[in-house]
Amino acid sequence: MNVAMFGMNDPAQTLLQLERYVADGRMEMSEVMAIQFTDMFLSQKNRDADAQIMLVKGLRILCDVFLVRNKAKRGISTVKILHRERKKLIRMLTKGAPQLLAKMTSEAEDYRRAAKLYAHAGKKGSAMKAFAQCEKKSPGHVAAALEACQMIPNQKKLVQRLASVVADSGPVIMYEGIFYLQPIHSPMTQTDDIIAAFHSAIEKQIGPTGACKEQIERINGERQAIERGEAAANARLQAAMDLLKPQHDYYEY
Repeated sequence: MNVAMFGMNDPAQTLLQLERYVADGRMEMSEVMAIQFTDMFLSQKNRDADAQIMLVKGLRILCDVFLVRNKAKRGISTVKILHRERKKLIRMLTKGAPQLLAKMTSEAEDYRRAAKLYAHAGKKGSAMKAFAQCEKKSPGHVAAALEACQMIPNQKKLVQRLASVVADSGPVIMYEGIFYLQPIHSPMTQTDDIIAAFHSAIEKQIGPTGACKEQIERINGERQAIERGEAAANARLQAAMDLLKPQHDYYEY
């Protein structure tokens, strides 16, 4: 397979096609395409900001594909390149287009990516460090804290972190019939998975079992309140909408 097959002369279109292949589960094709896509940009010595953005996006996809295809060692090599190239991109944007910095994917997500690859490769210490970096870059990241407990089991420190971030995560929300926690600026996490992790920790007596039980009760109580219609399905959104309502009737004198 060659570069021309994938229409690499239009990188933006190629990236969209690559994302579609991943979404459709065509992982073998996605791997071949992502390798050629990223290699093409890495071979360019004087990349501009647009090319660097494409490279970073392509490296993220390649890391995710390697994870799904159980090629964690190759993924680790790729995520190291991703960290390096993201730093280059930040320098380029800081100098030439600082307004675009706010649109970048959070650095925390790349450390989360790295953590999962390290965990799959059996590198527990490196995985724990990367998950800790994710939390540092994005405090209260429930999804990463949960993945850490799932992928590096029986670690008191990780259970403590999960209990802490869940406690600070805000109210349970319901989206398309499924219950989630969604801290501000972080991805949603299904409450069923969180509760399962807490039950496992309680059963094995790992970490703060009292705090785990407290959060299970809190989550279940909020889910039941939503089901009974006593609480909004998305309390944070409802509060924001309430702020938009006029506080006074201007037609009353």
